[in-house]
Amino acid sequence: MEVTSSKKEIWTMGSYSLLTLSIMVGFMYLNTFGTEVLLIPATTLASALLVAKVCDFIVSLFAGMIIEKVKISNKGKNQSWLYVGRWILAVSIMLEVCNTTMAPMAVRVAVLSVSYTVLNCLMNVIQTAYYGVLAAVAGPNPANRNAMTVNMTRQMTVVTLICSSIPTLVTVLPFGSWNYFVVAFVFMLPMPWAMGRIARAADGKDAPVDKNATGASQVSVGDMINTMFKNPQLMVLFLAQTVLYVGQYIYQANYTYYFIYVVGDFTKLSIASFCSAIVGLIAAMIMPKVGAKMGKKRSCVFGFTTFAIGLAAISVLGEISWYFYILCMAVTSFGIYTYTPYIVTMYLDCGEYYLWKTGKDTRAVAAGLASPPMKIGMALGGSIGLYLLGATGYVAGFTPTAAWVSEFMDVTFLIPACVYLAAAIILGFGYKIKDADAARYAQENHERAMKAAQK
Repeated sequence: MEVTSSKKEIWTMGSYSLLTLSIMVGFMYLNTFGTEVLLIPATTLASALLVAKVCDFIVSLFAGMIIEKVKISNKGKNQSWLYVGRWILAVSIMLEVCNTTMAPMAVRVAVLSVSYTVLNCLMNVIQTAYYGVLAAVAGPNPANRNAMTVNMTRQMTVVTLICSSIPTLVTVLPFGSWNYFVVAFVFMLPMPWAMGRIARAADGKDAPVDKNATGASQVSVGDMINTMFKNPQLMVLFLAQTVLYVGQYIYQANYTYYFIYVVGDFTKLSIASFCSAIVGLIAAMIMPKVGAKMGKKRSCVFGFTTFAIGLAAISVLGEISWYFYILCMAVTSFGIYTYTPYIVTMYLDCGEYYLWKTGKDTRAVAAGLASPPMKIGMALGGSIGLYLLGATGYVAGFTPTAAWVSEFMDVTFLIPACVYLAAAIILGFGYKIKDADAARYAQENHERAMKAAQK
């Protein structure tokens, strides 16, 4: 099918990438802020965030149902959450990296973990609502959906380029322990504007909450469970992505310490991130087209495997020079941008398949299930990473030994590489929905809906 959405719609939906800009300081550097600025022990931080991530995960399971059942305005059920939630997100983003060094340790941990919990729990609903808005604006045409997610991925490369400055900014700005807060505030500012534009794009297209809905199309708790357990393809996709995120967050929990204690200069992370962003910008222009030709599943398997190879190479070569880190991460960028635009649409495909097969419209629930794998990965991978870091003997400001460096490289890079490879194997052998079939499901579901509306 050809793309029928307007350029304005495609660019508007792509501006969701600005949400990533707003949360990136806390998302990527919260562990560093907590341990190096607030001086929270790594194991204490891991335990506090684990509790927060469990709450986050529970909410993620019900994000789709919350959107279907809870009416918060007279707008569409999805766009309402973007309108209202953006302001709560803004406050949580600020509190997450607020300088509380003058307060007792318990207060520092509480402020960080509570704001983290609110931010991530709400993000479950916001992200699911965005998928719903995207589906409403794009319509049943899968080419429209792909164009919007590809454009968002490409806009994300600009966000990544901007975010490469964070390690330098939080180091050299003259606000001391408030540096993280200042950077987070500036990066947050475009987010409410972008969320508002995306929400307005769904005016007249996003259905409102129908509290009186009854009959065969009514979604129940059992349907939510069935969406997962009676749809084997969704289960495989969910499992593979969960494993992937466990590996990703083990890596992300600790990689900043590579530049602090192995390289010995945190500001060099800005250089490495900038180089990765430039390569990512090139890859984002090229690789989504390659991924489209491969098909969604093959693009994911290729991307997961490429990232695994890159991390494994860093575990060996990263001790020699941080230039090898830059080179290996550049290689992984080509894998990442091969599959990133298509993960969301694969969940939508699974939702369309379930509706086509059963007549139960759980597409919002299926889209919502794209969030729990990230939450499980954050809870398991993030906590495992910090616990392993603590087990190596890390304490803020210590002097690393050669033995510590070797152990750290295995924990931070080699273990996640193995996990990434496992995700590629699960998806490669288990996922069976073909792109052509997915397009047919969406079209036939749309035709059925039109016939029902005419009766």
